[in-house]
Amino acid sequence: MRQEILFATTNPGKKQLFAPIFDRYGLHCTTLIKAGLEEQQPIETGRTPEENALLKARTFHSARWPLVFSDDAGLEIDALNGEPGLQTRRWGGRFPHDVADETWLNYLLSRLDGVPPARRTARFLTGWALITPSGKEYVHRIVTEFRIADRPLRAITPGFPLSAVRIGLDEKMQERSQQLAREWEKWGVLNRQIFSLGL
Repeated sequence: MRQEILFATTNPGKKQLFAPIFDRYGLHCTTLIKAGLEEQQPIETGRTPEENALLKARTFHSARWPLVFSDDAGLEIDALNGEPGLQTRRWGGRFPHDVADETWLNYLLSRLDGVPPARRTARFLTGWALITPSGKEYVHRIVTEFRIADRPLRAITPGFPLSAVRIGLDEKMQERSQQLAREWEKWGVLNRQIFSLGL
C-alpha cells in the first residue's frame, strides 16, 4: 500500500495538478475533503505565502497524517498597487472563499478596465510547505511573472478563474503539472534519498 500524503486543500483543481507529481514519488494524494477535514482549516494569519502554507500544514500534521503538504499564493497586480495580495480568492475580504469563478474574474477585469497592455503585469508569490513524519518542516517560494489580458482568452479552469486571462503561463493542466514537477525536482525534498533516511 502506498504512503499517503495529505494535501491541505479543498480545491479539486489543485489536486488534479499535484496528484501526478506525488504519484511519481509513490505517494497517494488525499485532500481535506476526502479526509473529512475541510471544516478544520485555520485562519490564515501569515504575512507571507510560506507562513500561511506552514500554518495549514501544521494544523493537519498528526499521527493519522504524518506527511502533509500545503500551499498558499498571493497575487500582486502592479496596476492595482499589489492587490489582491495574500487573500487572492477572497480579494482582501471582498468575497467569500467559495466565490464563483466568473464573479471573481468579472471583478478583476472591471478593476483593470482601460489599463493598457504594457501595464497589465502581475506575479504569483507561491509558498509551499511540507512536514514529514519526523516533524521536519520544509518551505519553498516560487515567483511567477505574467500579464493579464483585457478579456478572456480561454475557458476558466475550474477553481482558477485567472486561468482565463493569463498571458505567459502554460494553461493546459498537463503542461502546468509538468512545470510544477520540475519545481519539485529542484526543491528536492521528496527525492528518494530523503525517504531512505526516514524523512
